[in-house]
Order: sequence, then C-alpha cells, then structure tokens
Amino acid sequence: MELHNTFQPGVAHGAASNGFTVYCRYGLPHLVCLCVNRPDDPFLNLPIDYFKSLDGYFAEQFFINLHPVLNSSNVLSHIYQYATQTSSIINDLSYDEIAQELAKLVCTNKLQVIPLNE
Repeated sequence: MELHNTFQPGVAHGAASNGFTVYCRYGLPHLVCLCVNRPDDPFLNLPIDYFKSLDGYFAEQFFINLHPVLNSSNVLSHIYQYATQTSSIINDLSYDEIAQELAKLVCTNKLQVIPLNE
C-alpha cells in the first residue's frame, strides 16, 4: 500500500480552515493563521514578534516577497479572505495593498505568522 500526500501549499487545512502554509522567499514553510485558530501543539514555534515592529514593515515585506514558485499566485487574496471573512473588497485591492492590510492584521495580533520546522 502506498501513502499519498494530499498536502498542497497555500490551501486551507482542516474543515475549519485553520490557516495557510506559505513559503517565504527562502523556501521555508510558515503557518499563517488567526490567533483563535492557532493549533494546540506544544511543539509549534512561537509567532514571529518582530513582524509587529515599525508598523508591520517586516510583515509587509514577508508577504510581498513570498516564494513565487512554491506559493500559488493568489495566496495573499486567500489569506485576506480567511482573515477578514469577506470577499467583496478583494477586487478593489492590489497585491501590495493586500500585503499592507495583512501586515496591519499582524500588528493588531489578529493574524500570526509561525515558522514551521520540518
């Protein structure tokens, strides 16, 4: 019997959409999730705190510079829809504006970016 891995990067995991796995510009996996949906795993790393400094500048750079091959092209819009629970405003925002909005959500502790070590 052969095991098939159905994991796809950038796709919501679980029935309750507990977050997204994205890859930074260096190809390292990170979990982006709402604080209330943080997995209850004692071995999970802590969220990256320095993303909150400078009004979310580092978080914005993280979202703008995601790995272009390992992530789907519309992963930011999926994360934005997941974080805000809306889809109507997404058509009015550019890629950079979505990254800015996600950085604001990281600054206000609504959204977390957690490095995943494999």
